[in-house]
Amino acid sequence: MLTIIELAAREDGGHGLQSQSHRTQCWLEGWVAVPEELEQAAWACGGYCELTLDGTGALTALTPTQRPTQPEPEPTLEEKLRADVDFLAAMTGVEL
Repeated sequence: MLTIIELAAREDGGHGLQSQSHRTQCWLEGWVAVPEELEQAAWACGGYCELTLDGTGALTALTPTQRPTQPEPEPTLEEKLRADVDFLAAMTGVEL
């Protein structure tokens, strides 16, 4: 199995990761093969890392970086309605 990582980081700082079992060489332009000894680290950080390349363009090291925090999901319509009902019940002294 060959894993490749995108050379250019996305806007959020992460690099794309892909792997395919039948590949032996990098198949996408702008990507580089991840050496076997770095595969586990690449997947563990989810592509949020700094890449170190040698003079030939081969990946020689990666340094994990902090993943961006995920925003809290917006409440669903059902959750909003339930909050409204709970508020009205509390304001009128009704126990649910």
